[in-house]
Amino acid sequence: MLLSNTRLLAAVALAGLLGASPSPLPPAGSVPAAAAPASADAGYAALAKSYFDESFRANPVSATAVGIHDYDTQLGSYSSADYAAQLARDHRYLERLAGVDPATLSPRIALDRRMLENALRDDLLLNETMQLWKHQPDGYVQTASAAVFVLITRKFAPPAVRLRDAIAREEQVPRIFAQARANLTAVDKDTASIAYQDATGSVALFERTVPQAFAGVGDAVARARFRRSTATAAAATKAFAAYLKSRWVAHPSGTYAIGAANYSARLKYEEAIDIPLDRYLAIGEKALAQTHAEMVATAKRIDPHATTEQVLARLYKVHPSSANLLAAAQSDLVKLRAFVIARHIIDLPPDADIKVTPTPEFLRATTEASMDSPGPLERVATQAYYNVTPVDPHDPPKVQAQYLEAFNDFERPIISAHEVYPGHFVNFAIDKHLPLTLSEKLLTANSFVEGWAHYDEQMMVEQGWGNGDPRVKIMQLREAIWRNARFVAGVKMHTQGMTVAQAEQLFRTQAFLDPASARAEAKRGTQDATYGYYTLGKMEILKLREDYKKKLGGAFTLARFHHDLLQYGDPALPLLRPLLLGADDDGKILPDM
Repeated sequence: MLLSNTRLLAAVALAGLLGASPSPLPPAGSVPAAAAPASADAGYAALAKSYFDESFRANPVSATAVGIHDYDTQLGSYSSADYAAQLARDHRYLERLAGVDPATLSPRIALDRRMLENALRDDLLLNETMQLWKHQPDGYVQTASAAVFVLITRKFAPPAVRLRDAIAREEQVPRIFAQARANLTAVDKDTASIAYQDATGSVALFERTVPQAFAGVGDAVARARFRRSTATAAAATKAFAAYLKSRWVAHPSGTYAIGAANYSARLKYEEAIDIPLDRYLAIGEKALAQTHAEMVATAKRIDPHATTEQVLARLYKVHPSSANLLAAAQSDLVKLRAFVIARHIIDLPPDADIKVTPTPEFLRATTEASMDSPGPLERVATQAYYNVTPVDPHDPPKVQAQYLEAFNDFERPIISAHEVYPGHFVNFAIDKHLPLTLSEKLLTANSFVEGWAHYDEQMMVEQGWGNGDPRVKIMQLREAIWRNARFVAGVKMHTQGMTVAQAEQLFRTQAFLDPASARAEAKRGTQDATYGYYTLGKMEILKLREDYKKKLGGAFTLARFHHDLLQYGDPALPLLRPLLLGADDDGKILPDM
């Protein structure tokens, strides 16, 4: 239902568009399976479509983000009765899925069925067992703000139409916060504080960002109604922020920690990984220790007399001027694309071309660089953008210089590799041309989506990006190590009693983060328990690559592996392994299993 609790919206954020190209060849090295009865696959497809259609009607904000625009004037309802209806729907579709024997399906559709079953069980875990809608006020805040934000970020309809939709949704904001107050029963202080901060930010969204985005749109009558609706939404959000501060920040109860049983269940249903939690944690701790040691050694290669922190601080200072920032990012994309082609990293679709654009003004307060891709079912606003936020000329020179450090010459291309070539954008561009099923478009795993992009950072350096320059290597490792620290902190904060202060210390001492970044990462960990999926997915892809190489022998190429890996959307990698490896799948999804 709510954005923070709806697996569907999070899962589809980076999925591809509806494709219309012919069916691809079977993956290289695969063993053709006996054809399943077409009626069985069609039966599952009909069931899945029915489920998604019902979900979009009940979750109009998610529908808009995906690219379904039948419900753009609706905000949705979030009362306890609405959650009861959602849970009943989950149970009903689980019963229907139980009647679909996986053995009667083709291997690909059997994977779809498993992903849908896991998604339903995950929603029941979050909203029936854990009842997050009673404990996470930020879900209501994010839903209210995203409902309008999604209408201004994508031009899927004329401005006047999207203004009409925004007005309708803003007028419904007071209701969602009234329902939130009725639903909330216990909120811990960390969760309440984050929700309060986000609500305060949402007030600014309604008061400044949304009016700016629709400046000059509509006739006099529409603009007058828009001023009223925006004032209504801002006032309701401001009142909810005050309620959070006086009720839950001042008088908190409960804990953000989800506990070991729920943590293991989330890994099982969201990432299809089912191993003892102590083994899972040990894998993350080993990755963190290895990356830490590698960073220290790489820093010594750069300057044997300086600490790792001193080396990093020196490299941060090598960055473009404010006037040249966008040009530098554009140049990086040109070089990355040429490198991908020259090294035959992956076959790019003919339209896999993108340019850097300045982040729209109404987004600049919340992002430095971002990949803006349309929803997987979007048919109108299909252009993708790589937004880079320019320096604010009104900031003092010192603040401008500090801002530019994030775009230092060694790390900036690594970030662009993650976001664009060959990361998220290439994944999106390939999906766009594939005849993916509806389930493959809408059911994805975070560990695949972020694991692929994170894997690309390391893979590109391994393939020669940077020509062996240790300054490039240490920045690639820097991107990896704070993801490693997330892996460890997430488990310990939610199952072993690690405090926020202890998590901050972990990020500072083990991952070389500055105090502000360490605090932000620790705070995120209170709300995003499994945010180690970047490292998890990267490690799963590396293991699968080695296994696929053994299977194909001399026929293996990196481009062939990447092609075959990306043919099925973004499913949980343990579920994908049998499709690529067949009888050669050893069942070991990680190197240390």
